Amino acid sequence: MQIKVTLEQAGVDYDKGLERFMGNVALYHKFLLKFLVDGSYADFVKELAAGDLVLAEKSVHTLKGTSGNLSLMRLFEAADATVQAIRTGQGSEEIKELAEKVGESYEETCQAIRLSIGE
Repeated sequence: MQIKVTLEQAGVDYDKGLERFMGNVALYHKFLLKFLVDGSYADFVKELAAGDLVLAEKSVHTLKGTSGNLSLMRLFEAADATVQAIRTGQGSEEIKELAEKVGESYEETCQAIRLSIGE
């Protein structure tokens, strides 16, 4: 039960995520741990810093999809807003602010996974 509380405090819809894995707690937790080594966030940061918005958009879109599939909703929403900003040609300051929110959500989510499930 503490796992659920810790993850939900970080914006994870634990029940929905578990439902996506047909109630298989071990499998859901396995994929949450795999998320910790997913490279799409690191790629996004690197590509954004290099000014490559085409690749940055692809990486944050991948992060959005992965976080959505795992019901990491706070991160999903931040990534979605960033994808939309890049696609609609928003200014660099707005994209930078959104990217910071993605970073904060990503770190918070990863920390919650580490604290609650381990690794």
